[in-house]
Amino acid sequence: MRDISLVKMLPIQPRVPFVSARKIAAILSILAIIASIFLFTTKNLNYGIDFTGGTLLEINTGAAPELDVIRGPLNDLGMGQVALQTIAAAQGSNDTYDSVRITVPIQEETPAREVELSKNVIQALATLEGDNFVIASEDTNDKGFTTFLINHGDENFADKFVVWDEDNSNLTAVEKIRYTVSSLGLSTASFRSTQDNQVEIRFEEKSEASANVQQLGLGYTKLALANEIGDFQIRGQGVLGSKVSGELRKKGIMAIVLAMTMVLMYIWFRFEWQFAVGAVAALIHDVLLTIGVFSLTQIEFNLSIIAAILTIVGYSLNDTVIVYDRIRENMRKFKKMAMPELINISINDTLSRTIMTSMTTLLALFALYILGGDGLRGFSFAMIWGVFVGTYSSIFVASPILLFFKLRNRATTEAALAAAEA
Repeated sequence: MRDISLVKMLPIQPRVPFVSARKIAAILSILAIIASIFLFTTKNLNYGIDFTGGTLLEINTGAAPELDVIRGPLNDLGMGQVALQTIAAAQGSNDTYDSVRITVPIQEETPAREVELSKNVIQALATLEGDNFVIASEDTNDKGFTTFLINHGDENFADKFVVWDEDNSNLTAVEKIRYTVSSLGLSTASFRSTQDNQVEIRFEEKSEASANVQQLGLGYTKLALANEIGDFQIRGQGVLGSKVSGELRKKGIMAIVLAMTMVLMYIWFRFEWQFAVGAVAALIHDVLLTIGVFSLTQIEFNLSIIAAILTIVGYSLNDTVIVYDRIRENMRKFKKMAMPELINISINDTLSRTIMTSMTTLLALFALYILGGDGLRGFSFAMIWGVFVGTYSSIFVASPILLFFKLRNRATTEAALAAAEA
């Protein structure tokens, strides 16, 4: 049987003149870095909820998701432009149809916004409950107190969002309303019964907003969805405030900087300082180009992309170290060979390994990108891009930069010393 393995298909001793193309590659890399910086400063990244804060809600409507039907009403709520993402039904779960992940932008954490959202929650609850929860009156006095009088029935409220178990099924009507409205984010209001089947809900505009603004946004989103699309099941929900998201962004940047610093120290310790500078230059090149392509495509940039960038750093570094190790080995083996030729031979010696590693990695990543669903698409796209740019930088950035910093083998060093003495 014919052997069609990749090792046999590649030349036994490839001699591609990579080093000869270093000037062209340098120009292309510099232009790409400038373009990346320009895109980042003008378009910026499409930050996900991890870095911007906001509300995350995952629902299943029991039917094929119609994103436009969901997006339209939510964008009309005055809470900013929502982002929707289809989440494939997990294998073995009871879900017949895919779910929808809804991301609502972070809400301004001001007293006025808290009062506005509190009113919206009560009004949306009244729309949902009909005769069971009717707003009899609404009043805001000059001291900033807002009062709602609610005519209510005897049924439980907001069954879609409140679990009425044995512990709370015997509550009074006022307690049920308090429990329901508090679970939707309005936990700072006071409640009292004014007469049979009537409850007063009262809250004030404080000097500072409480931490419930984002929770109110989540409650309002759920009520608006119930009013617009009917029944749905909540598969997951969460709220991320501005302080937490800012901390996550800071730690993400710190992780990338720390990784590059440790790489610099490791390569410097293992090789020489020229190798360390070359490796870090290649990694900075890879990270900047990755940020540039995400600025261009506006794919959501979240914590999983930070993880992908750190993985790209590791992948690119691994490829660079393989080439560097061969360069160092050939410097001992070919002591009289000129450095450009020696570096070119070293790159070619590792070429088959580089191609096979990259191709097998890409096969897995393309499968993940195509079959992994929307949740993994950003991560897999970053990894695919990282394999290409990491392989390129190992060959055209990390290795040729050694010549720029005057790395010399033994013969070249001796010749330079002899010329100096003469």
